Amino acid sequence: MSRSVFALLILAAGLGLYLWLVEMPTEQKRVASETTAKRLLTFTDKDLLAFTITASQGDPSAIELIRDQGGSWSIRTAKPPTTMEADAAAVDDFLRALLLAQVSRTVDESGTELENYGLATPSVTISFRLASGEQTIRFGDAGPLSATLYAMRKGAPQVFLTSLSSRDVLMNSVQGFRRKQVWPFDRSRVTRLTVVTQRETIVLNRDGQGDKEQWTITSPSKAKADQPEVKSLLSGLQNLKAQGFLDDPKELAATRARLRTPLVMFTVRDGEGTPDRTLSLFIDPKDTQRAYAESTATEPLYSISLSLAKDLAKGMFALRNKQLIEAEPERVATLVIKTGDQDFSLTRDGAHWLIDGDPTQKADAARMNMFVTRVVRLQAERIVTDKPGNLKLYGLAPPAVELTAADAQGKILGRIAFGKEDQGEGLTYAMGTAMPGVFQVRPDILKDLPGKNDAPNP
Repeated sequence: MSRSVFALLILAAGLGLYLWLVEMPTEQKRVASETTAKRLLTFTDKDLLAFTITASQGDPSAIELIRDQGGSWSIRTAKPPTTMEADAAAVDDFLRALLLAQVSRTVDESGTELENYGLATPSVTISFRLASGEQTIRFGDAGPLSATLYAMRKGAPQVFLTSLSSRDVLMNSVQGFRRKQVWPFDRSRVTRLTVVTQRETIVLNRDGQGDKEQWTITSPSKAKADQPEVKSLLSGLQNLKAQGFLDDPKELAATRARLRTPLVMFTVRDGEGTPDRTLSLFIDPKDTQRAYAESTATEPLYSISLSLAKDLAKGMFALRNKQLIEAEPERVATLVIKTGDQDFSLTRDGAHWLIDGDPTQKADAARMNMFVTRVVRLQAERIVTDKPGNLKLYGLAPPAVELTAADAQGKILGRIAFGKEDQGEGLTYAMGTAMPGVFQVRPDILKDLPGKNDAPNP
């Protein structure tokens, strides 16, 4: 290697080292400095201990939000003196908007014409209590663009135009920050759920965890629960949100006095050794378009959606497994089909289905596999009566169609009988061995009913 080439390599290496050690850190500091200068607030979320919002217009009382050591937020008001649990998501959204806000430009260096920006009497003043001290921001009018707001820092004369909108800052109140989740609990820990309606009391118990979780009804009678329905109910209760709060002692007492019998009452046990917790839902007898939820006497009455309250008031039929035959499709080895003019069997033989056990007469295997699956998973849509009397009223004596499923040993897995169709509802009356009573089911399955003579020959 020539001396000139070697010298160039040394020079290039030195230049690279200089850029890496000097220029890049300098540039990074410059970018960081410019970014910090553009930020409206110069602290991070981790530094914040509490903040106070004081509105100069409307409600004059200040709202203080305080974070405890566990990271939870609470609201404290002076008029009236009250402490409430805050909605963590609402507080986080508010702080995120402020911490990401930038100074678009400085519109007044001296701050001598504050009236022009609505800052002579600020719309909102927010004071942040930090481990290192305090920072205060005053907000005035909206700027020339929709998503801009004038602001100034306490102790400095400059007026800034920020990237915040009025909605980000000026629309917040106690109600906006207040916890709206009516009944906080961890549904993954719930081992027992009791549902008390005006007609019945249903007790459900959970076995297993995660994917192996299984709910069983133990009272008023033992039955397998409708797993998706129970999980949906628990999710609905966990996510139930308040639309309003009744805190005023006089209004609260008057409303509670007229809410006598709950529409439904729920009790959960969410862990061993923990006390049961109860939530009651009411429809106001004085105004049947209003619904309320009550958790404990120390909490307010929560105003909730009327339609949601009615949806959550599940009865025994809604919560139990509604399959008319309780069996798995792969267990069915024989299906006997009886109609007004046909009586034959279809028997599984490896990958084939034989008609009346004849190896020369095979049904369409794909069609039969799908039909058997639909039969054992057919669910009742509604209950007609749990104590059937005259079955002729429903076309069930005799039935129009009867299906009987048996396993490989000939043990009966279950039967379904289909009656006449309810023309008004578009559903068909049916009975099954898994549940006592007369029900209504969707009639679509009967349109695919196999016939003895429509199966292809091998």
